[in-house]
Amino acid sequence: MLRANREGWPPLQVQIPQLLKDFHVLWQWGWGWQRYLGTLKWSGWHLSYPEIQSFSGAEKDGRIVGEIAFQLDRRILAYVFPGVTRLYGFTVSNIPEKIKQTSIKSLDGSVDEKKLRELTHRYLTLTARLEKLGYSREVHPVFSEFLINTYGILKQRPDLRANPLHSSPAALRKLVIDIVPPKFLGDSLLLLNCLCELSKEDSKPLFAW
Repeated sequence: MLRANREGWPPLQVQIPQLLKDFHVLWQWGWGWQRYLGTLKWSGWHLSYPEIQSFSGAEKDGRIVGEIAFQLDRRILAYVFPGVTRLYGFTVSNIPEKIKQTSIKSLDGSVDEKKLRELTHRYLTLTARLEKLGYSREVHPVFSEFLINTYGILKQRPDLRANPLHSSPAALRKLVIDIVPPKFLGDSLLLLNCLCELSKEDSKPLFAW
């Protein structure tokens, strides 16, 4: 799966075949991309050529935008699946499916109803809290994947002493405003707000490694 590790992400053009395979994204250069999720058709998430060019000029800062989305997703997954250290194949989009899979007993293949209820409760409780901030289970998991694939993620652990940017919500907000195109800005800032809220709750740095 796409989100299995923290290795450097290839350029956007190279990712397109993988996106087509993994996320059912339809791409037409110059026209943008369309994302189908159930009966919902996302045709607004596309980048113009000047916007794509601007990414290459601010790649390092752009990766921080992708890292914000990545960190939020990992926070959500860690909360819903406590104790699971290997999250290969897990995404926020497929949490309901993964809850069912991880609730199957290995011995006889039957469903562990107690575990199923517990994980489902954790998922619904967390998303209910995030929904108060404007988070949508139908929209933002997919949007988060879009940001990660567009901007990439940090290649190495940030030095918080040398660069306090990564621990400052205000500084991160300014960076997002400077980097992200206006049509994606509101949802990008919403993801940052959600990350800040979860960081307060678990008392961990915004960028936890």
